Amino acid sequence: MIGTITQALAPVVFVTVLGWIAGHWRVLPESAGAVLSGFVVRFALPINLFLAAAAMDPKSVLNGPYLATIAIGFMAIWAIGLALGYRRGHTLPEAAMRGVTTSCPNVGYCGPPVLVAAVGSSGMLTVVVGNLMAALVMIPLTLVLLEGGAGIGKSLRSALVKPLVLLPPVGLVIAFSGLHLPDLVRNAADEIGRSAGGVALFALGFILSGIEPRINRQTLLNVGLKNILQPLAMVGLGFAFGLRGDLLKEVLLLGVLPAATIAPALALAHETYAREAARSVLVSTVLALPGIAAGIAIAGLM
Repeated sequence: MIGTITQALAPVVFVTVLGWIAGHWRVLPESAGAVLSGFVVRFALPINLFLAAAAMDPKSVLNGPYLATIAIGFMAIWAIGLALGYRRGHTLPEAAMRGVTTSCPNVGYCGPPVLVAAVGSSGMLTVVVGNLMAALVMIPLTLVLLEGGAGIGKSLRSALVKPLVLLPPVGLVIAFSGLHLPDLVRNAADEIGRSAGGVALFALGFILSGIEPRINRQTLLNVGLKNILQPLAMVGLGFAFGLRGDLLKEVLLLGVLPAATIAPALALAHETYAREAARSVLVSTVLALPGIAAGIAIAGLM
């Protein structure tokens, strides 16, 4: 158990801290964060998820209770964050940003090293499904609310043409068709795909180095929803829907991942809820380390 926890957390801690040092000491220019994140989001991670999806067993994807657990576990917390924000005097765009800050796990950056170390290569299924849930449902819906309820078609079209959204379903089509990628193609693509986890964690640390570490009541409530309520909801829903074994472990581990850096990125782009989103993500990431360790320990007992 200790070995599994160490195996999962060591790359997350080491590479994230390395990125934080690079940002804090100005080893790289401020623009490097956007460049590194762009490389991960547009190239390395989409290819990594495509290869994982193409190698999946179709039966593992066609699991209604599993998909429902992830969908409800994501969107229920999003709705709670939205409602809390709207009740406390925020505008609808601010409330939408609070919703995504409290509910969107950092699947792309932290998911692969944590889930693969804890449950093996099958954990990439949850990374693919979690990423698609965020990219196809949560983020477009948040963008619609940020834009005052207009432009839903534009938001969906914009999401559907992004490599991070487009390539994993293409991989699933290959898996469902019974085809197999040639070794030459798979090995060539894997050279860039396997860089996704390391570069993503480095970029995460670099981005976090520019966030002011400050905690207030709202930050603590946001982090409580993401780091405590979401994993409890995920494992509770999974158990209620009849999930057992690795699938139940995977939805729990998906829930203990920290808040995604897409939240402050969206907030900054729309000049809405930016400072609080950034602080919430920073605190969520720091507190996720013991949370991930606890999640792996609990998963080991399931």
